[in-house]
Amino acid sequence: METTLKDKTILITGGTGVLGQAFVRKAISAGARVLFTYLKSAEKARELEAAGSEGSVLDLADTRAIEEFAAGVEKKTGRLDVLIHNAVATADALIERMSEEQWDKVLKVDLKAPFYLTKRLLPLLLRSAPSKVFHIVSIAGLNGLAGAANYAAAKGGLIAMTKTLAKELGRKKILVNAVNPGFMRSSITEKVPEEILQKNLAISPLKAFSDPSEVADFLVFLSSDRMRQVTGQVFHFESRLF
Repeated sequence: METTLKDKTILITGGTGVLGQAFVRKAISAGARVLFTYLKSAEKARELEAAGSEGSVLDLADTRAIEEFAAGVEKKTGRLDVLIHNAVATADALIERMSEEQWDKVLKVDLKAPFYLTKRLLPLLLRSAPSKVFHIVSIAGLNGLAGAANYAAAKGGLIAMTKTLAKELGRKKILVNAVNPGFMRSSITEKVPEEILQKNLAISPLKAFSDPSEVADFLVFLSSDRMRQVTGQVFHFESRLF
């Protein structure tokens, strides 16, 4: 059975990231109208727009900017079938060295923005119901991550919010799930010493980094009408994280 996203409107934040780019391209190929946000990667954004998507610069740490963006989405589309919270911010430090600014920066983008954007776009999701919301999370949200208490706390919060919104929105025909894409090479892991990356590979059952293309394929499947009765779940791709 072919997986199609024909006639669906999808919004993904962080569209110029490794996973975001893979998903945007695959969703376009599957027939969706794809909107994405980005902050600094203008060249990558132009490439995705040339492929047929619609990009918008958005600082997810700024609720006023989110408000203006959401109003533009309402005016532009009038509907939203799938919302994917993929954007991420990091500001790593051990807790004794972590500043309040570092804590707030990560929590604003990684946890508050998904809350605020979902709330703001809920009327569009309700108009398109059955519709879907996905949170991109991390094993750090379950196991913790030394040197990144802010990131781990945000991802743990997203997992809890996934399960809570699934209970709140299920009766309104909105499915809410989370996907842990696993340990992949990205803007986050490029700062990690190669020695540590190899250590993670050594203790990984599959001895491989997660493949953004495969994760994107899975997100396309989840976004399609082939998945209609699953909510409140966290789907894990195999990975190790320190």
